[in-house]
Amino acid sequence: MIGVMARTGQAVAVALSGTAAAPRFRARREIELVPRGQAAQPYHAAAGMDLAAAAELIAQTESAAEKAAAAGLLTVAAEVPATAVRAVAVVVKAVSVPGDLAGILRSHAWMHAAEGVLYREAVLAAVTECGWAARAVEQSALPAAEQAIEALGRAAGPPWRRVEKDAARAALTLLTAAADNA
Repeated sequence: MIGVMARTGQAVAVALSGTAAAPRFRARREIELVPRGQAAQPYHAAAGMDLAAAAELIAQTESAAEKAAAAGLLTVAAEVPATAVRAVAVVVKAVSVPGDLAGILRSHAWMHAAEGVLYREAVLAAVTECGWAARAVEQSALPAAEQAIEALGRAAGPPWRRVEKDAARAALTLLTAAADNA
């Protein structure tokens, strides 16, 4: 199972196998979601553009992020046993943004929120494109699993920052769900 934590312009994927009670670290990868030279903060870059040009820039970023996420996830999946990846959990946050581009571009805070949503949705779409079940996991619902996360961090080695820990926690939710469905 793979857990992913996406941030502006990048994501971290952590692959686990085993069970929720005894998870095993398999792989980790940082995924650059935006090609060099392209704005990682497309809503910020779009501020001041006419709405058609802004929408085009954001659509290009969404497409690039989805393609990069799919390539990165396939690379992670290639590092683990074929049966280890049946689903991917992506950490999400509850945010509220206006439904229209003009509304988003009126607020710096909404631009940041919309960029977070853009990257998380791009990763979720990439998961589906790769043929796996996609599961959005609310960040506040991630299990603490402190002993398991500590053991996984020792197995993974550095870096083992909060982003890797949250990705691992997301993958743990899939291992828990698999046990519940067995």
